[in-house]
This record gives sequence, C-alpha cells and structure tokens, in this order.
Amino acid sequence: MIKNIYIFLLCIGLMCGSTSCSDFLDAYSQDMVIPSSVTDLDEVLLGSVYMPSSQISNGPSGTRSCGFFNILDDDVNTGLGSATGENTSNINGWQQCLGPIFGYYAWQMEVGVNYNGTSVASDVVTWSDLYARINYINVILDEITQLPHETEDEQATYLRVQGEAYFLRGWFYFVLANLYGDAYAPATCEEKLCVPLKLTPYVEHDKDKPTQFQRATVKEIYDQVVTDLLMAEDYLTQSPQKDEHRHYRASLEAVDLLLSRVYLYMQDYVKAEEKADAVLASSLVRLASLSLLSSTSPFLTSTNPELIFSQGSNNLAPTGIFTGRAGDFCVTKELRDMYAEDDLRGECFFGIASNDSISLNYKYERGTVRSRVSDVFTLRMAEAYLNKAEACAMQEGKEAEACRLLNELRVHRIENYEDKLYSGEELIRQIRNERRKELCFEGHRWFDLRRYAVCEEYPYSRQIIHVFNAIGDNTAYLYTELYKLEEYDAAYTFAIPSIVLEFDNVPMENNPREEREPLSSE
Repeated sequence: MIKNIYIFLLCIGLMCGSTSCSDFLDAYSQDMVIPSSVTDLDEVLLGSVYMPSSQISNGPSGTRSCGFFNILDDDVNTGLGSATGENTSNINGWQQCLGPIFGYYAWQMEVGVNYNGTSVASDVVTWSDLYARINYINVILDEITQLPHETEDEQATYLRVQGEAYFLRGWFYFVLANLYGDAYAPATCEEKLCVPLKLTPYVEHDKDKPTQFQRATVKEIYDQVVTDLLMAEDYLTQSPQKDEHRHYRASLEAVDLLLSRVYLYMQDYVKAEEKADAVLASSLVRLASLSLLSSTSPFLTSTNPELIFSQGSNNLAPTGIFTGRAGDFCVTKELRDMYAEDDLRGECFFGIASNDSISLNYKYERGTVRSRVSDVFTLRMAEAYLNKAEACAMQEGKEAEACRLLNELRVHRIENYEDKLYSGEELIRQIRNERRKELCFEGHRWFDLRRYAVCEEYPYSRQIIHVFNAIGDNTAYLYTELYKLEEYDAAYTFAIPSIVLEFDNVPMENNPREEREPLSSE
C-alpha cells in the first residue's frame, strides 16, 4: 500500500467533484510525504482533520462546510419592515446574507438555488468536506500501527492520536447521518437508508461495477459512531489530553458528552444518562457571576468556564449578521418570549434592532474575527445537564432526578429562581424548552426537532414558517413571501448531493424532497 498521508484529499468518488478519480490519480506525483513517526500523524490530525477556525465575513453559507445549520429551524426569521430610510449597506447585505442561503432557509429541493432560480450553487460542500476528513482519519488509523511507539512519549502520542481520530470520525458520521439520513428510530433504523460507510484507507473504485458506493442503514451508521466513540474513550482514558489542549482537541470529557448526545438520539436513555453523568464532575457557573451582562461582553467565548470542546468556525460571528434589521436575519419573537423576565440569558444572548426585531448580539463574540467557539461543533457543560435530565425523565422512577438537574441549570441562569416539580409529558416539554433556550444557535435545534418527531414515548413535530423579504433595485421590499415546513416534513432530511448521484451509472437511492412554493405573497 502506498503510504502517503495526503492521498485522500480527493480520494473517492463520493468527493470527486469536478475532478474525476482517474484525473486525481493521474495527477498523483512523486512529491510524497511519508510519515516516519507518530508525531507526523499528530500534525496531520491537527492540520487536516480538525475543523479549522477561520475568519468569517458573510455569515451563514451553503458553500462553507456546515455553514447553514442555524438558519433551518424555528429560532430564526428575517427582519421585517420597509428598508426605506435605513442604511443602504444593509440592503446590499441582503445580497450577501439571505440571497446565497435562500435554498436552505426556504427548505428548497435544490438547496443551492438562489431566490430567482437563475443559479444553483453546489450542494456537495459539507458532504465532501466531512468525507475528506473521514478519509484522512482512515489513513491515520491504518498508518499509525506501523510506526514506532516505543518511548513513553511516543506511546502516549500513539494512543492519544487514535483516540482523537476515532472521536472525530464518530462525530463527522453523526453529522452526516443527521443531514442525509432519517432520524434514528429504533423501530425503523435497520431499514432506513443513511450515508455510505467508508472505513478503509484506500481508493475503492472498480470501473466494471455500475455502483461504487452503497448507502448504509441508519443503524449501521449509528453503530459505527458508537463504536468509534467507545474506542476514543478507551484510548483517551489511557492517554489523557493535555490540559492546555483540552478545549480544542478531543478529551475524555468531550467524548463522553458526545456519546451521551448520540445515545439520546438513539433513545437509549440508560446509556445517555451514564455518559452524561460522567461529565458532571464539574458544576455550572452562575451567569450573573460571569460579568457578561453588558453589550460588550459576549457569553460563549473560549474563556467561558463551561466550555468543554470546540472546533471549526463561527458562522454567526460577523457584526452585520443576525442584526434583526430589514434585509437580515433575526431571532424569532417566539424564542425570545420563552425567557422569563428574570432569566439572565434573555439580555445576555439577544438585543433589539431599531425596528423592534430581535438580534443575536451577545451570545458570541461579534465581528470579522477568528472565533474560537464554533456555532456548530461545540460541547459545553450545560448540555450534559440537559442530556441527563432528558434521559432520566424518559426512565421510570427517575423524574425527581430529572427535575433536580433542570432546576440546577435554571438556578444558574435565572435570578431568584425557586425549584419546580414536573412529571410525565409536562416534564419532557419543560426539558425540551430549556434545551431550546440554553443551546439556541449552537447547531442543536434542527437535529433536535428531527429526533423529537420519532420519539417513541413523546413524539413531537411542528409547522415552521419562514418569512422571506424579496427586494428590488436595492432600495425597498417589493413583497414578502412565506415558506412553510409542515409537521413531519420530508425536507427534514436533505437530498443526497446531485454530483454524488451522478457519479454512478446506477445512482444510489435518493431521499424524497419536493419542490416548495411560497405560501403567500404580500
């Protein structure tokens, strides 16, 4: 086997894009880098597998990996009102902000389509990016066993690199599964199709086969995610992450928190509770004590003591995004109204625009910055409380513990809070609402709505309306259109990217997704 740590940047048909696999192999040069130590692979892991943190200037995007997660759900809408008299730079910002992301925001069949239907951007960016990282991991896991690891330092790196690699592969497959496969339902997971499962470090291409890749089932992908995370747990127990790296490289705490999330999605509540409990050694911090309650102090930064792990960019960081003004995204009034008057998160996360729309001013650091906290790939302590509370609420005899955890989170967020007791469906509703409030705009809500719909004991789905304001001549709104996502809508699952389907002579089965017209115009 050729040992080249860069061979899989464009290595399989799933990710060939405009470059065919044969072209890629033809271009393969003698300028190879062959790993000679486990430290070499550690550097590849850091440079080519972890999601990079980059400066973002134009907000949510379908042309950036995972850049669209927070404009899909019921927590986001667009600023209302006439643009006349407002800063025209904000209207021009519509072209940068809402225009290119229209297909995602309005749940179109072709998510890359622009509003006028005159162009369709690639829908393969996230798919390609995550599979490319997965294949780097496959190479690392194959190569590392053949490299020397005799000294104490080499042995520690040997174990840690494998732990981090398994953690990242599990997370990437988990994300792919929740975009391109139906939500995990125990009754149907063995039949429902998900995404192809690629674990080998070499190019798999047989020109005589009509189909190169098959979609694995939802169960097969989730089983692999759990296997990978349990492997990561084992390796990182043997070789713990260094404290100075724990926020930006996988740690045992991060693995257990992600495992609790995965088990929660699988409705395996006993294991979800167990893994969340393993993270709860540290306590929450009272929000009032963080000195964050001012317009100049964002809530979720790298110095927040509840942060466990983060990787990747923050698509919500740019100053001109989520301002609530005409021509831009805003936070829904429904979400803002969920916070009681003495809930410090309301003022800490949000602001008010000049037209009374709600902005996402303070949850993250704003500006064209290289944010160290992602709006998608972040793990923090509050989730452990919510995961365990939900897992306990779903088990017989554990409602009191679920209430204790819910109250513990609230007392750190709400002034003068008094404990409350709930039971049955009302307890589940309270936990889900608290999850929505606490973890808003962190890449959870869309996936949560998917899994609630297939919850065996307390199923829940809802209709969502997104407002889209069409603008003419960059001066004022011409009309407003409403796009509706129905309860249990097929659009909760994305279509397989078109270029992936076109790669095989016999395409893999696609997910059903219909054309979506506006509900009404004004």
